[in-house]
Amino acid sequence: MADEWQRDWQQTIDVVGQDFSGGIQSTAIDEIEKSAVRRFLEAVELDCPLHYDAEVARQHGYRNIVAPVSGISQTWIDSALWRPGLGSRYPSAHPHVDVPREPVAAAPTPPTPHTTVGFATDIEIEYFEPPVVGDRLTVRGRKLISCTPRETRVGRGAFMVWEREVVNQDGLRVALLRNGGYSYLPFESDAPASTERAPRAMPAHNPDEDDLIAIRNVTPSAPAPVDWSRQRYYEDVQVGDEIAPLTMNLTIARLVIEAGGNRDFNQIHHNTPVSKATGAPEMYANNVFIQSWWERAVREYIGLGGRFKKTGPFRMRVFNTVGEAAVTTGKVTKKWQEAGEHLVEIEVQTTTSVGVTVGPGPVLVTLPSRG
Repeated sequence: MADEWQRDWQQTIDVVGQDFSGGIQSTAIDEIEKSAVRRFLEAVELDCPLHYDAEVARQHGYRNIVAPVSGISQTWIDSALWRPGLGSRYPSAHPHVDVPREPVAAAPTPPTPHTTVGFATDIEIEYFEPPVVGDRLTVRGRKLISCTPRETRVGRGAFMVWEREVVNQDGLRVALLRNGGYSYLPFESDAPASTERAPRAMPAHNPDEDDLIAIRNVTPSAPAPVDWSRQRYYEDVQVGDEIAPLTMNLTIARLVIEAGGNRDFNQIHHNTPVSKATGAPEMYANNVFIQSWWERAVREYIGLGGRFKKTGPFRMRVFNTVGEAAVTTGKVTKKWQEAGEHLVEIEVQTTTSVGVTVGPGPVLVTLPSRG
């Protein structure tokens, strides 16, 4: 029957709500260090003193220098590519060989129909205890929180969302990470396609002689005019207010620097042949870097006294490839008071020359009140 493939996913739907971590936890190899925070900030160029001045951070209620929340989903939970006792991560001299991953204990998997392809779709992160320099974070749990079978233009499968918890060394909850993905069985080349959109490719940038001349004549731009001594209050905000647009010029150098800063060394983000082999048009920004654009744009709006409560859900729609100028914008869509907090919701999105690439999606923050 036409819907038989959908019924095959019922076995997965039936286990929604169950934890599939097998009790396995992953603790970051290091505590969060001041130097690591500095390197993280280099690619996004966020000069907020909460992230480099311990005294300013303490004046605003933090325990120490604050680690950017955009690093919670990967950078501050990094378990290391190599450490003493492991074999070489570079067993071949082939220029494009990847870094082999350390085998981990097998965790249980939910029953699913046969699929052969998948890609990431949505990200949602809820923040609790802010991570600071000196914290060491642990990831635990892997709960399946939704399974939605759907036919798309690329195949038949299901959108699944998984939830993990991040805690610090004292057991305090730092964040809940919710990552969505689409697992599917592709259509044959002559199969019908639905109207559901899959990630679109972007035109590649081909450097020419003018590019090579231009790179010899680059001068730094003027510092961004952000006055961190000024604070925006809840009473100052109105629905419809827009945050200042933020432009990120995606050069090869910047993608390499951000890979070193946020610890995402997947070659699709800094190696053209590898990224093209996976179907992308060029190397492209990773999701942690994209989250940091959103964090900087919103932080410059909420000031030192604002706090992040939640980012997303948002969808990565199009590759943000090298050679593009990615512009992040946002506007206030809602404000309210609840449980003694003054909450503001900002709808954020990123665009390039091809249109919206990420979002739109909400960023929820708190602001201090003049009262």
